[in-house]
Amino acid sequence: MFSTHERMVAFRYLKIRSNEGFVTLVALFSLLGIAIGVMVLIVTMSVMNGFREELLSKVIGFNGHMLYQPAGGKMSDYDDVVRRLKKIENVVKVLPIIEGHALATFGSYSVPALVRGVRADDLKQMTLISDNIKDGTLGEFGKGDNDIIIGKRLADKYNLAPGDLVTLVTPRGRITPFGTVPRISSYEVTAIFEVGEYNYDTSYFFMPLKEAQTYFQYDDQVGALEISLTHPDMITEMFSQVQQATKQISRGGRLIDWRVLNSGFFNALQVERNVMFIILSFIILVAVFNIISTMIMMVKNKTRDVAILRTMGVSSASIMRIFFIVGSCIGVLGTILGTLMGLAIAYNVQPILDFIERMTGLSLWEGEVRFLSEVPAIVETQEVMIVVIVALGLSFLATLLPAWRAAKVDPVKSLRYE
Repeated sequence: MFSTHERMVAFRYLKIRSNEGFVTLVALFSLLGIAIGVMVLIVTMSVMNGFREELLSKVIGFNGHMLYQPAGGKMSDYDDVVRRLKKIENVVKVLPIIEGHALATFGSYSVPALVRGVRADDLKQMTLISDNIKDGTLGEFGKGDNDIIIGKRLADKYNLAPGDLVTLVTPRGRITPFGTVPRISSYEVTAIFEVGEYNYDTSYFFMPLKEAQTYFQYDDQVGALEISLTHPDMITEMFSQVQQATKQISRGGRLIDWRVLNSGFFNALQVERNVMFIILSFIILVAVFNIISTMIMMVKNKTRDVAILRTMGVSSASIMRIFFIVGSCIGVLGTILGTLMGLAIAYNVQPILDFIERMTGLSLWEGEVRFLSEVPAIVETQEVMIVVIVALGLSFLATLLPAWRAAKVDPVKSLRYE
C-alpha cells in the first residue's frame, strides 16, 4: 500500500529536530491526548462493566432469578409446589421465604431491618451467604427459635458479635381492645456474613423460617418462592414454562423475574454506561483536533520539501500518502500506549486506589454511596477493540485534510523565491 520511499520520507519527518521543536512538542501532546483518551475510556468502561456484573451477581445470588408471589400474599401448600417446580429442567433451587420489615435495636441504637425467614438447609444453598460467613457458624442456625444472622458492616458499625442479642420490633402485633400492640422479640446473633454489597451487609437479617412464621403471624404459610435457574440468561426461555407450572399447581399468583424486579436500576446503569462512552469519546476527539493542528503546521514547515519532491517526479497521491503515514503514526502510537496503560490500570484499579488513599489520606471509594465495598473492573475484549477502532478511525480521518493540502502544494509557487 505504501512504497519504500514514502515510508522512508514519512519516518524522517517523524524524527525530532531541533529547528522544529514547537511542532514536535505539539505532536507529542497530540500523541499523549490520544493515549489518555483511550486509557480513560478503557478504564471507565471496565469499571462500569465490573460494577454491573458485581451488582448483578449479588442481586441474583441474594434474591434468585424468579420470584413467585401467591395470591393474597400467603400460601400453605408450598412444600408440594417446591417439589413440583424442582422437577422442571434447569430449575436448580426453589426456596420458600418470608420477608418483613422491622426495627432492630441493640443497646441505645435502632436501625431499620429487612428480615428474611428461610429454612436452615435452604440458607446453606445460598452460597453468597454460606460461603461468606466471617464470624460464627451456620451449624447452629435453625436449631433454636431465637437465632438470627446479620451483615458484617452492621456488626462492625455497632460492635456486634456472635452471642449478642438483637431485638426486633414490628407494628404487626397483637390486636387488643386498646389497639394493636407491637410485637417485640429478642434474638441471638449466631453468624455474621459479608457479601460485599453495602445494603445487604447492613440491612438484611436472616432468621429460621418457623420463627419468621411466628413473628410475622404467617401460621404455617410462606410469603413467596425464590426460583433459581442454571444461569440467569435462561430467563427468557424458561419464564413461560415456570409460569405455566405455577398456574397448574397454585391458586393464582404472580411470577416476576430479576429483570423486572431490578429493571429501573440496571436500565439506569446501561444508560449511564452508554452516556459515559459518548462523553469520554470527546477526549479522543479533542486529541484528534490536535493531530490536525500538528499536521497543518508540519505541512506548512515542509512546503519547500514537498515542492522539491514534486519537481523530482513524486506524484501528489504519493505526497498525500507520506503525510497520511505521519499523522497515522501519531494516532497508532497514542492508541497503543493508551491501550496498554488502560489495561494496566483496569487490571489493578483497586490496588492503585488503595495506594492513593494511603498516600493522600483521602477516601476515594465509599461503599455507602456506591453499594460495593471494592472497585470492580471487568475488561471485555470486544469493548477494548471498539475503543481502539474508534481511536484509530478518528486519527486516520484527522490526517486526510492536512495530507490533501500537502498534495495540492504548487511547486512553482513554493520555489519561486528559492
